[in-house]
Amino acid sequence: MASPIDSELLKTFVTIVETQSFTRSGEHLRRTQPAISMQMKRLEEALGKTLFDRTSRGIRLTREGDILLHYARRILALDDEAQARIAQAGVQGIVRLGTSDDYATLLLPDILRRFAASQPGIQIELACGNGDAMERKLGEGVLDLALVARPGAGSDRDTIRTEELVWISSRQDLTRARPIPLAVFPEGCVCRSAMAEAIHRAALDWRVVFSSDSIAAIHAAVRSGIAVTAVERNLVPGGVRIAERADGLPALGQISLMLKTNPTSTSPAVAALGDEIRRGLAVEGPLPTRPLRQASLAAAAGSAGRL
Repeated sequence: MASPIDSELLKTFVTIVETQSFTRSGEHLRRTQPAISMQMKRLEEALGKTLFDRTSRGIRLTREGDILLHYARRILALDDEAQARIAQAGVQGIVRLGTSDDYATLLLPDILRRFAASQPGIQIELACGNGDAMERKLGEGVLDLALVARPGAGSDRDTIRTEELVWISSRQDLTRARPIPLAVFPEGCVCRSAMAEAIHRAALDWRVVFSSDSIAAIHAAVRSGIAVTAVERNLVPGGVRIAERADGLPALGQISLMLKTNPTSTSPAVAALGDEIRRGLAVEGPLPTRPLRQASLAAAAGSAGRL
């Protein structure tokens, strides 16, 4: 049976690849170049494989070295995560989190379940509302964290991932109905704004036939065949179809999912929940969606209106 690989050897291996130099990696890790070379000799002996192509100029990996690099980065990332989680264990406090109904319902349940299991001393107070309202409450100091969406592809440190918006309709196709019948969240919703801008650019007629602050109700309205709406491609519910370009609806563009922090909320509890949400919604992984049960239609306005 092969011996476990020393994580320090893996750290040195990854550093060599990233710096493209045994000497620079030694400077970075505060070791001499001979010590770095000896570590790589130990790693190759432990694996029984050659990791570096020593016939080439510069740092070039063998096939086995390229395979190891992938796993080494994963192992080191897990090691960092484990240390961070252990350091945060036992933290106590209250965290006030705000987000929209759809994110609270579809994205957060499993993330919060894991967080509650690992951090039983932290109490979460969850407020739901549109993005504008949540950011306003964040600025007023009512919230510690706000998970919100904003138009376009974000690039600042608050951005967790970028999502494509798509139109959805029932199997009874309404995409060519005019005026376009819409199901919308109240004012301040990024999807509502994206629909409005796309429709106005395309000079199409529209009317609001259903409005609700419940994502379950909006999904139900679309499934019932009375309206179309816009959602993130990774949040498309069951029982609907995604409208294609040939359906005649205008392109909606992208939105960015962002986690904003109150600058005065500096407790370890806030940092711990923020880290958990970022990990759960990381760009590299799929969205942790939870399917909704079909909701009954709530009473809603059916007259033409302003988006």
